[in-house]
Amino acid sequence: MHYLIKPISIFFIAAMLLFNGLFTANGQDLVIKNINIIDVETGILSENMDIVVNKSMIQSISQSNNENTYQEGTRIIDGTGKYLTPGFIDTHIHIAMGTVGVDMSDGSPKVEMNIFDEVPDLSLRKLLANGVTTARDPGGKTEVTTTAKKQLQNGKLIGPELFVAGTIIDTTYFKNLVAQVKTDEDIRRTIKKQHQKGVDYIKMYTSLSPDQLEVGINEAHKLGLGTIAHLENTSWTEAARRGIDNIVHIIPGSEQLLPIQHREEFTKSKPFGTQWYYRWFEYVDLNSSEISEMMRTLKEHSVSVDPTLVLFHSVFFGNKEIYQQNPALKYVPSAMVEHWSIFNFNFGWSNEDYQRANAAWNKVESFTRQLHENGIMLTAGTDTNNPFIVPGESFHRELKLLADTGISNSDVLKIATLNGAKLLGIDHRTGTIREGKEADLVILNRNPLDDISNTRHLDLVIMNGQIYNPEDLIESRY
Repeated sequence: MHYLIKPISIFFIAAMLLFNGLFTANGQDLVIKNINIIDVETGILSENMDIVVNKSMIQSISQSNNENTYQEGTRIIDGTGKYLTPGFIDTHIHIAMGTVGVDMSDGSPKVEMNIFDEVPDLSLRKLLANGVTTARDPGGKTEVTTTAKKQLQNGKLIGPELFVAGTIIDTTYFKNLVAQVKTDEDIRRTIKKQHQKGVDYIKMYTSLSPDQLEVGINEAHKLGLGTIAHLENTSWTEAARRGIDNIVHIIPGSEQLLPIQHREEFTKSKPFGTQWYYRWFEYVDLNSSEISEMMRTLKEHSVSVDPTLVLFHSVFFGNKEIYQQNPALKYVPSAMVEHWSIFNFNFGWSNEDYQRANAAWNKVESFTRQLHENGIMLTAGTDTNNPFIVPGESFHRELKLLADTGISNSDVLKIATLNGAKLLGIDHRTGTIREGKEADLVILNRNPLDDISNTRHLDLVIMNGQIYNPEDLIESRY
């Protein structure tokens, strides 16, 4: 059976596909004219520039003038009064997420993650809609994270380029989130299996001893995999000496980094809830020899830190409405949001806990700034899909929180782009706006060098030369 399609319908379909980033006009050039380009490496703003994209690559960058001419059929975007940055990189998202429950089937309580099938698609779309063109998932059920990575590569999902770790390695039990290990051989076997399934990183967790951590690091590196650690039992200093590549979360959690007179008291407080998050900062002396040694060791071993300030800010200020009443929660499955009202990191907190946590936040900011000033590479991660951390929207909150520490807006933009690319080992092809690099770009209506919150004012997102309208991607699909 044959159908006659009117010519106007063909043009309409092609236009719609192009508009949604699903069609490129036979690889012809895209030109963004008269745009203000931000060099995130230097912090320099170049005004009134033309940038030519050929297929997925940046072909040329030049000063805009009336003499510049382009071939017929070239897609031209008027960038007058707008600003161009590299695509953003969120180095801490989680897509293998849902609700947390307790399994009593064998008579004893066992914690489990009930993974929602729709979360990868929804999260990845929201990330791209917020200008995130590259992301890292540092831990989730291996089958879920590696499948999403492959589906993005073959076009079955729309979203940022994705790098993934698999199921988190720890000595504790947490179904669908943790691969429980007891022996060194368990660790090696688990890492080999994840490598075979296509992970990029190995994520190691809080209860591993320094020796167990080192076993995991050595096995991962032998297989060419990067290593990520969320640490508590092992100090950041010791992990750096053992060869860790990247540490996540701004709270070290180790009593070994505290003044000796506070260590026992802090250790006793840890089993009773997450109040130790703020208590660590109450006890720490940021000018101590322990912290100075930690800074030197991180720098010496080129260990980077992914602070995820937005997650801890949502905990320390969990008595405020800015997270629980966030309008962007409508972009998260309602069952997850409802669950977060019960299962969150503030369980058991009192008014006094919130007051003390609020007061401790200044020290969190000082510690973050201290890491930056000591040359420790920071990246911008959010811990997306943990309670009240909304995909994409929380990335802009993370940038504002980084700026609030006293880090300059230009350095925050570098953290959000180039540093993320360096962490992932892809700075040779993305992370800055350079001729010969991939066209991962964000067009903003306002200058983020003036106010970092202006990263929220997106006009268009370009990934590998394809154009996406944020409003089309962010539209709720459930």
